[in-house]
Amino acid sequence: MASAHEQVVPAKDGTAQLGLSSKLLRKPWYLFWRLLGDSLYKDREYSLHVPDGYRTLTPWFNIGNGEPFSTLIKSVHAGGPLSTSLDRCYQLYQFARRSALLDGHMAECGVYTGGTAHLLALTLERFGNAPAKLHLFDTFTGMPECSDPQRDYHSPGAFSDTSLSAVEHRLSAASSCAIIHPGIIPATFAEVEDGSRFSFVHIDVDNYPTVDACCRWFWPKLVSGGTMIFGDYGMYPYRHSTRAAVDAFFANESEKPLLLPTGQALLLKQ
Repeated sequence: MASAHEQVVPAKDGTAQLGLSSKLLRKPWYLFWRLLGDSLYKDREYSLHVPDGYRTLTPWFNIGNGEPFSTLIKSVHAGGPLSTSLDRCYQLYQFARRSALLDGHMAECGVYTGGTAHLLALTLERFGNAPAKLHLFDTFTGMPECSDPQRDYHSPGAFSDTSLSAVEHRLSAASSCAIIHPGIIPATFAEVEDGSRFSFVHIDVDNYPTVDACCRWFWPKLVSGGTMIFGDYGMYPYRHSTRAAVDAFFANESEKPLLLPTGQALLLKQ
């Protein structure tokens, strides 16, 4: 039986499947777990791992410990909404900080309200080289028309509760390194200067054609030692979109996606 946050994609024989009910329960499902985390895990350096039962280091819950991530994430919360969980944000921060030592720009595809873009911009400004920029790609009007809810889980127009002006305002007050490219991927990639190289790329678009386009455009431009992170690779609803597109692209590459406990997938360029 599917859990409340899962969508079952229609089978090839046309068997009726679940979908709409799971989407209606999506927000309260995740809200429940976030409230549970806030009540049981907040400010804890070590937290109980479910279902294995051991306690493990969880610095993303221990906000206020004076570490750089704690300081940056406070600024992100003050700047506006953050739709990505703290454990995922911590992974982005860790690898962005590492990549900031390399030559090349950073990028994020799938900005939404700008929470993780805000975090990446602050990380790049604090730890990176001054010439490096953070390139941000999003429609800012929701999922594109090529989205297929049977494959990608979301329909065209989902995540439209954002705006370019709001994200511009948020990032202009936080950082001078961000360059925003509103519009449809991959057309907006043409706005990037020819010959640009990247040290870090975060892809969180949840749409098979768009994930595929991101892989094809960014992977050749990623510097040696650079990082690509895919936001929802391991999440059940995105097994036919993000995971399928990533697996198909990297099937013929020597590097393979490494699944993180957060559901993100990590690629390190040799």
